Amino acid sequence: MNVKFKKTKLPLADNSGVPIPLTDATINKRYHNLLTTMQEKDISSLIIYGDKEHGGSFEYLVGFVPRFEEGLLIVNADGSNYLILGNENYNKVKYSRIKATGIKCSLFSLPNQPMGDAGELDNILSSIQIDQSKKVGMVGWKLIPNMLNQYDLPEFIVNAVKNNVHNEKLTNATSLLISPEYGVRIENNANKIAHYEYGASLASDAVLDAMNSLEVGISELEAGEKLTKHGQYNNVVTIASFGERFANANLYPTEKTLSVGNKVALTASYRGGLSSRTGYAVTSLTELEEIDPGYFQEVVVPYYQAYIYWLSNIQIGMDAGKFYDDFNDYYPQEKYGWELCPGHLTADDEWLSSPFYKGSTATVKNGMIFQVDFIPSQSPHHGVSAESTIALADQTLREEIKTNYPDLWTRILNRREFLEQELNIHLSDEVLPLASTLGYYRPFMLNKEIALSL
Repeated sequence: MNVKFKKTKLPLADNSGVPIPLTDATINKRYHNLLTTMQEKDISSLIIYGDKEHGGSFEYLVGFVPRFEEGLLIVNADGSNYLILGNENYNKVKYSRIKATGIKCSLFSLPNQPMGDAGELDNILSSIQIDQSKKVGMVGWKLIPNMLNQYDLPEFIVNAVKNNVHNEKLTNATSLLISPEYGVRIENNANKIAHYEYGASLASDAVLDAMNSLEVGISELEAGEKLTKHGQYNNVVTIASFGERFANANLYPTEKTLSVGNKVALTASYRGGLSSRTGYAVTSLTELEEIDPGYFQEVVVPYYQAYIYWLSNIQIGMDAGKFYDDFNDYYPQEKYGWELCPGHLTADDEWLSSPFYKGSTATVKNGMIFQVDFIPSQSPHHGVSAESTIALADQTLREEIKTNYPDLWTRILNRREFLEQELNIHLSDEVLPLASTLGYYRPFMLNKEIALSL
């Protein structure tokens, strides 16, 4: 696979500007899928935790996160549900996307607000129905191997649950939501793909805007301003960094200005997808070689080849463990230093879970949304990243998108055309670009005309 750089057109900033809401039909389907999976796993009640950082599974049915507070959603197999919320979110029970009985728990609120004693949650849990006819599952946000009797929820919540549920009935049930094998959150219909494409394309536009703004003298703050779009909530820390990162343990943009030869890192992420670009502030290969000799041939080219290998080989129905092994054979971890999963699922959370790990028995499924995400580490060279988002869709799902979301379908076709005509990248019909900058990488970040291609 030969990689070159050449003059190319710019990808379009093509976010629609119109968020797509989840329909009642989608929410109902989510809910009934969860009840079915509970039955299959012999679970009669689920206790689902949420806060701002770990609210994806809570939000999956409720439609919102408890923002700066905490919350519990209790789902019983008979269709009864409870929403336990703090002082400032209790008034949102009526907005829940599934019908639920609301209960205020002041212990979920901010420090020094009016608050009950330590037994408040115990009393609440003892007053409601938690179906213990089978297992009672607690849902956090991690998949920790062999962790059936440990829980990634706050201890005061776990203790209150244990005071009200027979310990032999309790189990960690986070996998019901996010397991890459059977989790209910891992597959998406046309409505969900349209919903998440809004965030994926918004992140892409933001990073493209930030890249286009790069010039000597621009500050991280100015670049960071380009990465904040539509007032939407970022589900990871936004990155606009020039030179060495993390000085004084700082994660955020500063007044530091860009100089020729600086390392550059740009990242934005919203619900539905993340985009990132990492490289050097140079205009040519000559400048790049002076700053980091060998970087282009030893880091950038193999990364881009692996990126295209990933896009060219992923397909519905494939064995995810075998794909991991095949990818590792093509782009050896030992040589290129990538440590995390080569690609992962995304949704409301930037990283939902991943089917791609050593020994995985998962299968790649129709409707999955993926981040093309693997990060080499080849000291003493700088890193490289062109992270972006795709969905996988069979013919039936593609027809649903085309029929129900024709504007989205047009964007997908335009993105495929750009990849083919400008970058010589040809995707299978199943692979849907959810961002206009998929596959687009500028090896010289101060040169807006040059990009990599095959």
